[in-house]
Amino acid sequence: MASNVVACGYFSRKLVSLCVSGRLVKSLIGVRHLTQEAGKSGPVKETPEDTSQPPTQNVQADDEREETEYQTKQRILKAALPFVLTYGWTKHAIAKGAEAEGMPGVAHGLFQRGGVELVFYFYLDCNQRLVEQMSARVRQQQEQKESMLSISGLIQDAVEQRLRMNIPYIDKWQQAMAIQALPQNAPEALSNLAALVDDIWHYAGDQSTDFNWYTKRASLAGVYKSTEIYMLQDKSEDFQNTWEFLNRRMGDLKNFGKFARSVQENSVVISEGLYGMCIMARNVLGINARTR
Repeated sequence: MASNVVACGYFSRKLVSLCVSGRLVKSLIGVRHLTQEAGKSGPVKETPEDTSQPPTQNVQADDEREETEYQTKQRILKAALPFVLTYGWTKHAIAKGAEAEGMPGVAHGLFQRGGVELVFYFYLDCNQRLVEQMSARVRQQQEQKESMLSISGLIQDAVEQRLRMNIPYIDKWQQAMAIQALPQNAPEALSNLAALVDDIWHYAGDQSTDFNWYTKRASLAGVYKSTEIYMLQDKSEDFQNTWEFLNRRMGDLKNFGKFARSVQENSVVISEGLYGMCIMARNVLGINARTR
């Protein structure tokens, strides 16, 4: 019991520290600049005119070599995913992926950051697949003039779709989350999360252009992460308890247009998130054994 209290207290303080540091807000600001360039909604900020000179032939050649290396790495990472269940999110899985592509196992040396590159590859690939699904759904509804779900319904459906993509690796996802939480990986992990919630809001039809743009996305990030953590402990059939948990969290935040009107409205999500973090902490530290 004492060990549980210590673990819960430590991870609660770490979570509060991350919130206070404003890392997620910084990530959202970065995403905001990118989405402005892509033509999405959000506060508009003028950018200076690009006066840089065209790249030289040498620079173009370097870019081509880098692109070839990038494509090779993507092939290896994709081939490595089937080995995650056996070797986890590690260099061993990447080495097996390289061998599956007819390359020597030492090709894992291309991945200097190790297993985290495999985690981020999978995370971004899932995000992209979700974007394609949401985009196709919007086009279909527009072409066939179907009645659309409410914004909250669209968002809940998108969050569930995205979390379902983790199911094939659920027994190793706790390790993936722990890797992403490491100090050297956290900024990129938060940036990926920020991009995910921005895409979900965009395809749900959000047109906000004021500070509400940030509060909506920060609140949805809290819903997503607390549900993701809850899912790790869920042993129900087809993760039914997780989807009920998600439905409750969405119910707490049903008035998305006024996320920031009261701290009290968000307190349930925050407390559930802290509780979920504590459960994950106990498992990571080996205090609770998880069996499926």
